[in-house]
Parts: sequence; structure tokens; C-alpha cells
Amino acid sequence: MGKKNEGKKDRDIELTVGTPKGPFTAAFKKTAKVIDVILAAISTKGLAGESEDFEIFFGDTELTPTTRPLVSFGLEDGDKLLLTAQGDGV
Repeated sequence: MGKKNEGKKDRDIELTVGTPKGPFTAAFKKTAKVIDVILAAISTKGLAGESEDFEIFFGDTELTPTTRPLVSFGLEDGDKLLLTAQGDGV
């Protein structure tokens, strides 16, 4: 017991992210930052724009600052986030 790899799965969180081009589900490290989720959404869904062109929400709560780790928001496996375009959109 106590081996670092034994609890590997516990260090990940599976999230579903709704985007302007449809949802996707991915596993992220709990210590990943919000910006990592935004960048994954841009890449996975082929969204136009830069990371600062988007906001991401958990329910009614905007996940800011984007440099904050996911674990600090109390997110759990299966939670759903919503990525939206800021301003005029993308």
C-alpha cells in the first residue's frame, strides 16, 4: 500500500463540457487549471478564438480565475460545465 500509482484514478476527474459545437467528455487531473479545460475544449471541438474569448461555468458559477485548479471548485466526477463565448462570440 501507499504506492503512488495505486491512487492514480483518484487524482483524475471526468467532466462533460458543453460547447457552442456540442458537448464532450474528458478526464482531467484534479490539479489541472480551469484554463486547461478551456484549451481542451477549443482543441477538441475545433472552436475559433483564443482562451480569453471564452468563459466556463459550473451551474451559475463562473470558474474564475482560470489559473485556479479544478479541485478548488469542489468539482466531482460526472459534473457538467458550460463553455460560452464572451462578448460578440466566436
